[in-house]
Parts: sequence; structure tokens; C-alpha cells
Amino acid sequence: MKFLAAKDRGEITIFGVPFDGTTCFRPGARFAPAGIRFFSENLETYSPALNRDLDDIDFCDAGDLEINALPEDMVETVYSFMENVKIPVMLGGEHSVTFPVVKALKERYGELTVIHFDAHTDLRDIYSGTAYSHACVMRRVLELGCKIVHVGVRSGTLEEFTLIRDNPLLHLVDIKKLPEILENEKNIYFSIDIDYFDPAFAPGTGTPEPCGGTPVEFFSIIYNLPSANIVGFDIVEVSPPYDPSGITQMLAAKVVRELILKFWGG
Repeated sequence: MKFLAAKDRGEITIFGVPFDGTTCFRPGARFAPAGIRFFSENLETYSPALNRDLDDIDFCDAGDLEINALPEDMVETVYSFMENVKIPVMLGGEHSVTFPVVKALKERYGELTVIHFDAHTDLRDIYSGTAYSHACVMRRVLELGCKIVHVGVRSGTLEEFTLIRDNPLLHLVDIKKLPEILENEKNIYFSIDIDYFDPAFAPGTGTPEPCGGTPVEFFSIIYNLPSANIVGFDIVEVSPPYDPSGITQMLAAKVVRELILKFWGG
């Protein structure tokens, strides 16, 4: 596939945010955009499952943003970049990079639903001294007034799970419910933390959590989603230093290819 060989035109913009400044366990997600691009070279542009080809889609790769160490600066940089992006496809970086993209899209569309694939709730208010920690990203998204659909969450504090039960904007669902959910939502953004997948399939991540989803189930659900207004997506928390084999980066690259083809390929 090789993202960098993409035609430099179209409304879909791939860009990387090499930031892991708030990572609380194992850093390394800053290397993910380069790693995902590298392993994308091993992918064909054609998807047999979808019978669609990236060669038929206009998109561009804007490269990686230049990010400072402070999370507040990262938020401002990504938010400003979004001003000229119609449809974002973001390669993280840790999960905190999702907030400024969602903020820009919420302001643009007014109503926005975030489909949050993750092992963790990410609903802490403050963590490690900052409100922009990767452990707080969905709390900040919630404060924007977005509806959040958590898929695959299996780790978090009692407070976070209580918040999910009590807040009408928060929903914890099985992945099999996604087709039904998408039929009723207006503008949808997908945020995919690679640790949604079981570490057996994606060991290269900063905070692995057992008992996750499988790629086969994930793709089978994605392929059968109904038509919906998908306004962008991201793949985050890939950490190449913890996966010398590269299977995590390979999986992330395939997620990017299949989602582009599914959402905007025909």
C-alpha cells in the first residue's frame, strides 16, 4: 500500500502525531507513524474482502506533525492542523492525540458520536498531573458533549465504570452491536486503540490487557457495517519497540487500509 506513494489530492488526509509524552507505563508510541507506514509497504492496495482498491481513491499523506513535549502544546498543534483537514485519518501516537481532532470535528458538525475501541475506559479526570493524559482522553471528549460508544473496554477504575453506567452519553457495548448502533447515529468518528486487540495479536503497545478482541472478529464486523457518515478515524497506542516482529504495526496498517476502503471506497 505504501501511504507515501498515495496521490497527493483528495479530501482524505493521513497524518502522523508522534507523541507519547503522557504515557504512563511503556513509552514508544512516538515511533508508530513511521512503523505503520513502513509495514504498509507489505500490503497490496487491493482488499479481496471488500473488492476495492486504494488506487481508486484520492487521498494524501501529510507526513508527521512536529510536536513539542508538553501535552497542551500537542493539543494546540493538532487542533490548528485540523483547520485545513476535511477527513482525518490520524496515526498516533498515544491516545491523548485523539482529543484535538474530535474537538475540531465536534465544532464543525455540532453532533458527533465517537466509537471508542479500547481495552481501557480512558475516563480519568486528571492523571499524572495533566488533564490531557492518554488516560483522560475520553473524559475530555465527553466534556465536549460527544456521545461515546465504548467497544472492548475491560479495564478501568470503579469511578470510571460508575460514570459509564450513570452518564447517558456513555455506552459500553459488544462489538456485535455496532451495525445496529451506526444506523442511528449522524456523524461518526472511530478511535481505535490497538490494545483493543488481545496482546496475542498486538503485543506492541504500551499498556497491554489480556482477553481482548481478535482481528478476524473485528474485520468481519467492520465489513458488514451499514452505510453511515463516517467523518474520520484514528489508530493509536501502537508501540514498535515492544514488537520486534512487527505484527502490531502490520495489523494497524491493515486496519487503516480496510477502514479507508470500507468508509470511502464506494
